[in-house]
Amino acid sequence: MTEASIDQLQAQIGELREQLAALVKRGGRARPGLDEVTEELADAVRTLAQAHDAERRQLTLDQANALRKRVGEVKTQLSKSQSRRFGGGTGFVNMTPTQVKPKWASIEAAQRSVEADTQKLEALGIGKGGPDKDQVTAAKARISVVAKQRLNDAMAAGDPLPVWLTSAVGSVPKPNPEPWAKAAHNVIVYRLEHGVTDAILPLGGKPDTDDAYGARRAGEWKKVAEELNKLHALGGVNEYKL
Repeated sequence: MTEASIDQLQAQIGELREQLAALVKRGGRARPGLDEVTEELADAVRTLAQAHDAERRQLTLDQANALRKRVGEVKTQLSKSQSRRFGGGTGFVNMTPTQVKPKWASIEAAQRSVEADTQKLEALGIGKGGPDKDQVTAAKARISVVAKQRLNDAMAAGDPLPVWLTSAVGSVPKPNPEPWAKAAHNVIVYRLEHGVTDAILPLGGKPDTDDAYGARRAGEWKKVAEELNKLHALGGVNEYKL
């Protein structure tokens, strides 16, 4: 073995010793990724996923209000006298069966419509299914605590941050890292709560608002995005647009 080979091996051994020391220092095990769903978070993430599924079966506030309005309009029409229902002029007096049938069909259709819409509105008051409010609150709290600890550990160890986080918050500013840490924590929590796995986009794609879950998530998405915009403004950087 040549002297150069020996020197190379010694350098590699030195690197391995440093890696082993770092591993022992943090408890003898590799640190999980900032947004990795490990055993310590599995129950909390599962609880929120069940809650999200229940939310997807609910109407948004705008949808519920539109239904209420439609029910009210149809009920108003049905409460009118026969001669005034749905644009009728003279009622059914002296009309042939062929002429009466379309008018009754429109009334029956309206009654079925109002019954169906009323059932949807009544369903809003029935239990949502899935985890209760206390379980959801506990799951969110658990995720928040773990996310904060992971971020603190990564910063203390000088670990490189993932692309999706640095693209959102940049590097740690000095002398006041508090706004940066707060924004970074919120990004991690959002990813864990909503199952975002995009390697580049910190919050993933913009949520749809077709159901109650999508509408609420879109609000959270907007809130975190606005916080990132403020963070970049503090650093004198162009506004970060999500």
